[in-house]
Amino acid sequence: MRKWKVIIARGKLKCSNWKKRFNSFTERNWDDTGTLLYWVVLLLFSVSVGIMSGKFMKPIGVGMVLMSVVTFIVSVLILWFLKKIVKLALRNGITEFLTWLLLCFLCIMVFTGDSEAAGETENTIFAVGISIIFAMFLKSIWAVCAKKVRTKAIFIMLTVTGIPTLAVIGLLCTGGFSDNYIEEYQKLASVKQLSESESADMQKALKNGDYTVETITYGTSEQEDIMSNVTDISYYAENEGIQGYFKEKYQGYSLKEVPMAGIVWYPKEKTECPTLFIIHGNHNWLTDSYLGYEYLGTYLASHGYVVVSVDENACNGLSGENDARAALLLENMRQLKKFNQQKDNPLYEKMDYENLALAGHSRGGEAVTEAYLFNSLSYDPDNGNHRFSWDFSIKSIIAIAPVCGQYQPADREVELEDVNYLLLHGANDQDVSTFMGMEQYENIHFTGEKECIKSAVYIAGLNHGQFNSLWGKYDLDEPVNRMLNVENFLPQQEQENIAKIFIKTFLDKTLEDKTDGCTGLLTNCQKYQEILPKTLYVQSYDTSDAVTLCDFEEDVRLETGSLEGIQIKARNVTSWREEELTFSSGELRENYAMILKWEKPKEEAQIEISLPEWKEESKSIRFDIMNMEENEKEKAQALEVEVVVKDAEEKEACVEVSNDTTIYPAFPVRLNKLQYLLGTAEYKHQFQTVSVPLTKFEGIDTTNITEIILRFPEKNGKIAIDNVKLSQ
Repeated sequence: MRKWKVIIARGKLKCSNWKKRFNSFTERNWDDTGTLLYWVVLLLFSVSVGIMSGKFMKPIGVGMVLMSVVTFIVSVLILWFLKKIVKLALRNGITEFLTWLLLCFLCIMVFTGDSEAAGETENTIFAVGISIIFAMFLKSIWAVCAKKVRTKAIFIMLTVTGIPTLAVIGLLCTGGFSDNYIEEYQKLASVKQLSESESADMQKALKNGDYTVETITYGTSEQEDIMSNVTDISYYAENEGIQGYFKEKYQGYSLKEVPMAGIVWYPKEKTECPTLFIIHGNHNWLTDSYLGYEYLGTYLASHGYVVVSVDENACNGLSGENDARAALLLENMRQLKKFNQQKDNPLYEKMDYENLALAGHSRGGEAVTEAYLFNSLSYDPDNGNHRFSWDFSIKSIIAIAPVCGQYQPADREVELEDVNYLLLHGANDQDVSTFMGMEQYENIHFTGEKECIKSAVYIAGLNHGQFNSLWGKYDLDEPVNRMLNVENFLPQQEQENIAKIFIKTFLDKTLEDKTDGCTGLLTNCQKYQEILPKTLYVQSYDTSDAVTLCDFEEDVRLETGSLEGIQIKARNVTSWREEELTFSSGELRENYAMILKWEKPKEEAQIEISLPEWKEESKSIRFDIMNMEENEKEKAQALEVEVVVKDAEEKEACVEVSNDTTIYPAFPVRLNKLQYLLGTAEYKHQFQTVSVPLTKFEGIDTTNITEIILRFPEKNGKIAIDNVKLSQ
């Protein structure tokens, strides 16, 4: 027993000696060296808060400086107060610790601003580590410069912490890293040959048209070309709190008296033009966001359209306000209709109010669907005492990088019938980071009574802000956008060109019923990849003439389809099931599909769809398919699919899909710089619609089809199948 006591005593003595040496070492090198750390962190924190919160007044710079100064003073007072409280409680000054906590908070704020992309845990750990390194770097500088410490330990620490500090500063100041998956995937695409007329039509459409473009503004200010009225949207939304107070002060109006204002582009030589109304989304309300679509307005006007961009800044800075955006849009449409009927107005008879389309960007992309819904209703679905009195002839809707579900009428999804719909979204969108518009796409249904089309295009290398020329490359505010990777974006002009050509083609088809060499953009845009900006395009579409065989929404029975009598069977697969799909974020897509998985089967995996007696003439077989494999380490390969058709006489024919359509692997998208450092990616899966003309199935009686087989030659795979249809 005595021996053990001696050993324990010696151990305690050694620990005490080591502790004394460590304390002596730290005191000799970094004693009282936190001054620079204290002031630099306070300054950085104050400037960051000032940049984010100082946008409530003009000029913006004054607001930022004011908020930075206020934040600096408040932070000093808070730290002083906390220091006194802690010192009183612990009888020990811990200024440096509190300062480091503030630095740690600042780093977490910056490095987790886009935490969904790289992962919140990874970003937080990285932020805490950087805060420790930066704190030791500042303490070491102060020790050398102010305390005249010249020890080896100090210079080693300066080196060890200085290199990563400078590296992180460089990381935050650059655009990030280039990604090469787009170039690799482009090699997978089969080259589609355009006819001379298709190529000529496309080249012509990419240029401005022959009409002279005139521009005119309207609003309640004397500076506008045409004076308009105000409207009350306070029923739908309200400016709340201090931010709402400052907003009303600087805008000069409340939500009860919102000016109906905007800008109009129109062709000088033409009257009774098909007309597009476009609205922007949520952004800084001091930015005139409605002016950011000039590239689109002048382009379409030169081709014979009137384009009205509505100022909806009254709705910016609010939440749950998309019904207000819809109402404000409809009231502006009512105002413009009056202008169109006034003989002394420059816009007299310029617009064809029987031929209208709506377009919206971001929250505006959701609001236009709600505007279409409100336009068809007599009463507000949330309160029947509030009547609606709009009745415009809206034929088409365009959603650009839209949100979905922020407003739900009577707590229901917005479901629309027999309206044309175009959806555009970028895979590098760092604001609406998932393809949310697909939820609305799935909620647009066709009865077959009207000729309609809906088309959704998912495009690699496009972000959120560059669809508006005033929003720019970064989709988040300073300083939290510093970790966003923007190096691999398409240039803004190319992103604008993509929007222009798709929107014009859609309007030509749905408002003017034009069918030229560009019409195929709405159903097979990959065909035009040699002319379009060089990137990847994944497209889903549907038309009102198609008969649905299977959409997997009706029940849990795997063996039955949507059409009565349809029988389904999968062979040579590891598993097959109906499943609700999710986005890359894990959020539900509110869409069910058939999931097939197979691993090295003896025979090719396939899904068989047996039809009841089918005597109708059809033009094509159509289905949506998604490659769900996620393995970036292996060489990327396009998914191979064979479509086999059998008729009543047991004759069959096979067509390989890859000859016409490329089914890309999931896009390994990196929105955050940290993803490059960690070697991780966010896999973006989207449906590609495949359409195979029945004329390609030689020797088959296409008026008497009994079975459709989708066959997959690859040894391993995981896919989703949806919306199997026959086009009439």
